[in-house]
Amino acid sequence: MRVLFTTAAWPSHYMFMAPLAWAFRAAGHEVRVAAQPHVVETVLASGLTVVPVGPDLDFAALHRRFVAETDPALYRTRDAIITIFHRVAEMMAPDLVAHAEAWRPDLIVRDPVAFAASVAGQVVGAPVVRHAWGPDLYGTDPGKWLAHHVLERLGPTYALYGVEAPGTFDRFAVDPTPPALRIDAPGRSVPMAYVPYNGPGVVPSWVLEPPDRPRVCITWGTFTSTATDQPEMFLVPKILDALAELDVEPVLAVTAAERALLGGHRPGVRIVQDLPIHTVLPSCSAVVHHGGATTVLSAARFGVPQLTMPHLFEQRLNSDLLEAAGAGVQLTAGQAGVPAIRAAVADLIRPDAPQAAASRALREQILAMPPLASAVDRIESWLRNGAADLDA
Repeated sequence: MRVLFTTAAWPSHYMFMAPLAWAFRAAGHEVRVAAQPHVVETVLASGLTVVPVGPDLDFAALHRRFVAETDPALYRTRDAIITIFHRVAEMMAPDLVAHAEAWRPDLIVRDPVAFAASVAGQVVGAPVVRHAWGPDLYGTDPGKWLAHHVLERLGPTYALYGVEAPGTFDRFAVDPTPPALRIDAPGRSVPMAYVPYNGPGVVPSWVLEPPDRPRVCITWGTFTSTATDQPEMFLVPKILDALAELDVEPVLAVTAAERALLGGHRPGVRIVQDLPIHTVLPSCSAVVHHGGATTVLSAARFGVPQLTMPHLFEQRLNSDLLEAAGAGVQLTAGQAGVPAIRAAVADLIRPDAPQAAASRALREQILAMPPLASAVDRIESWLRNGAADLDA
């Protein structure tokens, strides 16, 4: 079987999909990844074959431009984000459709915002499966709203290729979230255990040594730091100020671009650049971050309590679910002062912290979920029984 994974906009969107792509490859299927040029190196680093689609695009720069140029009231109603993802889909569609027509995939797996995958699927008659990043946005009102309006705007693009727009982008999804964090989205869903993949890297020797103080990981994601022109969204300096008076070992995981935002020297802080956080988290007593799904699930996979300070909608959603599960606490932008951050981390690293027990419970839920190979088997069975029959 030929399986075409399709990802849009940002490298971390693909990283969530890489383990399932490898599971299909390990099961003997042909796998290709269609990605915008900005994501090509990330795919190659994962060891899979990539097909560049669309022009090169710096999604963070596009996002910043629309945030700056769009009336704030319109952006708050999400009109700008619809426009952004519609534009990305139109950029990807010509190359993606051309490759699908040439290669004829039996299945297309898309990330939640790779809407052009639906156009290619309609053209070649291939079923499309959505790969949720984490808690499935399609089960929320804003997520349904986004999908509805992007689908509506893509009508002329479907027509350009002589096909009708479907009633929905897809009716089948794979969901890597544990039960305590899951949102029921429309359509059929296959659960599978989350496997952390944060890119390749060299594991330093200090990671393997037990820390003599509680180790606290700080990460701010690869998108949040550059998503807007608002410097207050980059809270890492404030977090480091808060941890300076605690008896902890701060480990700051950054990219080169984020490192440039730090300013002066930070004594006592271990700064690691481009080190996959799944190599560090098992030795940590807590993690402080922006609420992105990758970090939420990676920390949950290793039973690490979490402090989140979300800004974007999906980050707030993830943080709300994590807090409801008892495995983390969150601070809003108005609450995230140095004293509040320090107090929250001090509470999380206590051995008897309730968040520690809840985090271990989340880890057990993830470990009890069906493995990736089981998800591949379920999808294969679904296709054998006829993709149109979702009850098969």
